Amino acid sequence: MNLVWKLLKENISKAQLIGFFAANLIGMTIVLVAIQFYSDINPIFTQKDDLFKRDFFTITKKVSILNTFASGASGFTPDEINELRNSGFVKDLGIFVPSRFGVYAGINQKGVRFGTEMFFESIPDKFIDVKSNDWRFSPVDNTIPIILPKNYLDLYNFGFAESQEMPKITEGMIGVVPLDVTIFGQGQRKQMKGRIVGLSNRINTILVPSTFMEWANQNYGNEKNANASRLILEIDNITDTRIAEFLKEKGYEVEGENVAISRMSSFLKILVGIVITVGTIICILSFIILVLSIYLLLEKNMQKLQKLRLLGYARLRVTAPYERLVVIMNASILLLSVIFMLLIKLQYTAIVSKVWSNFESRSIVPTILIGVSVSCLLSAFNIYIIRRKVK
Repeated sequence: MNLVWKLLKENISKAQLIGFFAANLIGMTIVLVAIQFYSDINPIFTQKDDLFKRDFFTITKKVSILNTFASGASGFTPDEINELRNSGFVKDLGIFVPSRFGVYAGINQKGVRFGTEMFFESIPDKFIDVKSNDWRFSPVDNTIPIILPKNYLDLYNFGFAESQEMPKITEGMIGVVPLDVTIFGQGQRKQMKGRIVGLSNRINTILVPSTFMEWANQNYGNEKNANASRLILEIDNITDTRIAEFLKEKGYEVEGENVAISRMSSFLKILVGIVITVGTIICILSFIILVLSIYLLLEKNMQKLQKLRLLGYARLRVTAPYERLVVIMNASILLLSVIFMLLIKLQYTAIVSKVWSNFESRSIVPTILIGVSVSCLLSAFNIYIIRRKVK
């Protein structure tokens, strides 16, 4: 076998083999790094961790000149709500029920006195991120449980309170602040007490229990059967590209940062796809270089191959040196690609860990298995070409 190799290697072009080796090494490294990077980063957008728990969207219709003067034109019709339920990416849906009666609320305690007209809304309890035993209402009670957005307290403390030299309120104190609430409508008026039972980071409105809203709208409301103006959606998978496409097509506006997360995830997929495509193209081009080199090498050695066959050498013994060369080169390329991938992984892992403290790097085993599979396929195809040409 050594004598056969010494005879056949004379016409091997080292420059062609080096070109194939370098190009395939670059392509394989790009593919492996892109796959591993996507495997490490994608869980940040898809897992329900401390950063992104359950995914909710609050959506409305855009306010335009056409629906400004048309009552109910900016609300969601039953058909539109059913379309959202059946969209495939909506796990659950809740309807914001607005107060159809007048509301005036104020504080009058120890010299602190101010009040304002306001509004209430309600949604099903399963969408609320505040849990409280006081979140209930009965018509025999005179107290209304209220949940405020967290930013309302910030606006009061760092805006209104400082400008008016009024005392600031902590989250623990806000529950004991008494509210005087007056609801009125249909020629009736009722004095009640309001109690703030929590602050919501998810929903940017003044919430009251659904039981209170149904009772108050029925007794004091002045508008019946109005279309829902806002909806809250629980999204099954925040990275689903259909979400942004659907909302854009329908012209719905979204509150919150989850849309940006969805777009970031979509951009990540596109970016990784482009990188993998570029790496694959480089691998294919390098593979073509190797195939051409093998064909040229076999053509140069055609007379030697014929003489070896006439001398009684089996075809497999004649092709074995070329096959061994291909396998060794592809194995070396895979080994170096994995090493380079690990070095690059260490670099971007250190950078990402500074941004997300709970970032956990994924195993490299699946990526290595993909690299081994690609290398084996390339080697098998090369061996097939060599044997076919010699035959």
